[in-house]
This record gives sequence, structure tokens and C-alpha cells, in this order.
Amino acid sequence: MAQKPILIDVPFSPSLSQYRRSIRFDALDDAQVEAVQLFDDATMLLQPKVLLRQLFIGSHEVVAGVPSVAIGSERFVGTAMAALDEVHRVFVYVATCGDGMESYDLKRLDMLAPYWLDSIKNQALGAARRGLLEYCTAHFGISKPLSVNPGSGNIDLWPIEQMHGLFRLLGERGAEPIGVRLTESSLMVPNKSIAGMLFASAKSDYESCAYCDREQCPQRRVPRSGETLRLTAKHPHH
Repeated sequence: MAQKPILIDVPFSPSLSQYRRSIRFDALDDAQVEAVQLFDDATMLLQPKVLLRQLFIGSHEVVAGVPSVAIGSERFVGTAMAALDEVHRVFVYVATCGDGMESYDLKRLDMLAPYWLDSIKNQALGAARRGLLEYCTAHFGISKPLSVNPGSGNIDLWPIEQMHGLFRLLGERGAEPIGVRLTESSLMVPNKSIAGMLFASAKSDYESCAYCDREQCPQRRVPRSGETLRLTAKHPHH
């Protein structure tokens, strides 16, 4: 049975030492005061959040040789859908650093201020991701959560354009309750936000990075596997 979306406010206490290392604070010279001020303001204003909804897959099919799943009135097509073979329950989610700094005036600070802010936002997004996983473990008993994400990895895994369908599954307002919106090109604002379907599978060990050709990607979590994700979805479409 589908549940209403769940909104999670995630506690956030960014690490100043991690921030200083990531922005090379010691080399900033006369910009150090501004860098600390930005950290203090972001610590006060950023509130990581998660919007989560439990849903069930209605059907697994193959469309033009590519796996697909139907959830409610939405159908998602992409190689990554093969990871959902024999999966029935998914958790559609959006996790974000929060929109508290979106109207902050960076122009009055050093030209490197956007880079500094991204460093703090990355910490906030990390907190949101941990909050998501901890909630699903505590409330839904998922000991090893896996995730598929539109736009993650190569374009054929799960095209980013299908992000709009994912947002529709969260309700009429999409991810607005946590301050996240989609642009026409399917990018999320704030920029440090992630969305996808979290699931548990006894047979899958899916990790999108394993099927991505971008070897130098700074977000890479596992090495490139060199293999093609097998198309194992059942119930061929006629």
C-alpha cells in the first residue's frame, strides 16, 4: 500500500576543519575572514531535508529491448531498471542540502565564494543522504539500501528527462515541500540535491558508478566494472 510522502528534517553540524581543508583555507590570505563568515552563515541557514514515499512497482516489462517498470501512472525506461528485477517495493526520494542559501548574496564576497559554498553544501547533502539511509533502516528494516538515480552514470542507464515522472510520484507539489524544483532541462535546484528510487534486493548489488565511463568523476564510489548491466526484466512487452 502506498504511503503519503514523509518529510525528514536532518540535523546538520558542518565540520569547520573539513571545510578549511576542502577550500585550502590556509592559502586564502586576506579572504579568510570572508570564508569563515560564509561558513557561519551557511551553518545557520542550511537545513538538509529528505522527502520520501513508499510505493510499489506495478509491472516489469521490456520496451524496445530496454527494461522498464511501471509505478502508478508513471513508466520508467532505462538499463538501470534491470536492477529492479524481482523488486516490488521502492522508496521514491529527493534529498537536498536545503534552500536556505539560494538567495544569499555571494557577489559581495571573494570570487571564490561560490566554490566555498559548494563545499558546505556538499557536507549538507552528505548529511541528508545519511539521514535518508538511517530512516529507511530504522523504519523499514532495510539493512542494505540500494539506489537508482536518473541522470547518474551513462545516459542510457536512466535518462535524466525521467526525473519529472519521479517528482510526480511525490505528489502534486513534487519536491516543493523541501524547497527543491526542477528546471526545464531536468536539473534540480538547489544544485546539491539527489533524487531516485531506493530499494532492497537479495539478488542485485547495483551501483551506477560501476557502469559509468567517466573515470575522472569526483563523485565516483566504485571502479568501472567493464561489464554491461544485464537486461533481466521479465514480462516482455507486446
